[in-house]
Amino acid sequence: MNKILEVKNLHKSFGRLEVLKGINLEIFQGETIVIIGPSGGGKSTFLRCINHLEDYQSGEIIFLGKKIDKHTSNLNEIRTKIGMVFQHFNLFPHMSVLENLILAPTKVKKISKEEAVQKAKVILERVGLIEKINAYPDNLSGGQKQRVAIARALMMEPVLMLFDEPTSALDPELVGEVLEVMKDLAKSGMTMIVVTHEMGFAKEVADRIIFIDKGVVAEEGSPEEIMKNPKNERTKSFLRHIL
Repeated sequence: MNKILEVKNLHKSFGRLEVLKGINLEIFQGETIVIIGPSGGGKSTFLRCINHLEDYQSGEIIFLGKKIDKHTSNLNEIRTKIGMVFQHFNLFPHMSVLENLILAPTKVKKISKEEAVQKAKVILERVGLIEKINAYPDNLSGGQKQRVAIARALMMEPVLMLFDEPTSALDPELVGEVLEVMKDLAKSGMTMIVVTHEMGFAKEVADRIIFIDKGVVAEEGSPEEIMKNPKNERTKSFLRHIL
């Protein structure tokens, strides 16, 4: 299997607050990694360091064999290969669904508008939103907005997809439609790192579950190992509260 991402001894601080205290992780092509853990444990910061939305103090992030840090000259080019979906959808409200989708491919990747429109139609079909192609974000439900955000990330043909609690801002009845799209992506072979509390999704889709607490990987294993027989007391306590 091809190694997509390697994180070595990653440390990140905000002022005096050390948020990541030596994270180590390897991700291989086609894997779905689910990261769980208490709020404030460093999960979101870790994701933001991967595509360098946050700088880090020490350690290494190696993506497709190349180190990523603030000195990386082609950082924007690397970012096009790492899709990211946030808690809040970050769609441009003054643009239609189609315009949101074709903006980055035409501006960053310089593909023609015609090609981008055709691609957008295929991806919107995939996420079940082709009928919303000309709608504006204000006229969409939270679940539809999040599916548009996923579609927008897919437009760049990423090698790796990062999901930062993509369902936590949604009403409970809308969570399922977003998780179905993510399950479809996982089954299609997309390499994914997902921060979530949706343990049913983790059980069904994850190749590995990573428990991050207080800035370190406290436990790692298959869904069965982590959910049925966790070894770390913090993992046991956390799962008792959410399962």
